[in-house]
Amino acid sequence: MELKTAQEREAFSQKNTYSADEKKYIMERLNAERRVKQKKEDIAHKYTNFTEEEKKNILNELNEKRLELQIYDEIKRQRTFKKKIYIYDSYKFYKIVNMEREYFIRIEDVESLTARPVILTLCYRSFGELKKRDFLMKVMVHSNKVYISNDMLRVYFKAYQLEDER
Repeated sequence: MELKTAQEREAFSQKNTYSADEKKYIMERLNAERRVKQKKEDIAHKYTNFTEEEKKNILNELNEKRLELQIYDEIKRQRTFKKKIYIYDSYKFYKIVNMEREYFIRIEDVESLTARPVILTLCYRSFGELKKRDFLMKVMVHSNKVYISNDMLRVYFKAYQLEDER
């Protein structure tokens, strides 16, 4: 359905009810207009020009984020690199050095530690069996040590390292 003359267009626009063919024609026209408008917006958005200073700022921000993640991953790797692994009851543990007892922490727990303090269970040996005790633990972003608080009410974190391989 094509409206060629101005009188046909005027009469068509004055109608209140439309037939199925007329509705289809209207929808096709609206859709075509929407596509043209969308293409213009996409082209305008796609080719946004940045100044050299804006480009440098964006690159610096991305580089800082990359370096921060890289440093964090390196420290996380150093925390568990060449550490002695103990195996009890099919669980793998690291030994924490310089605590009042020989406390062991599960490898999965060390890998899941973040800067936010969490309650984790440490194990210790007593007459051939493993006993458990809860501690408040966290890690610092720029430290390869594990921070442990003995008391959960009066929080005081002390830094401990995992036992190295000999």
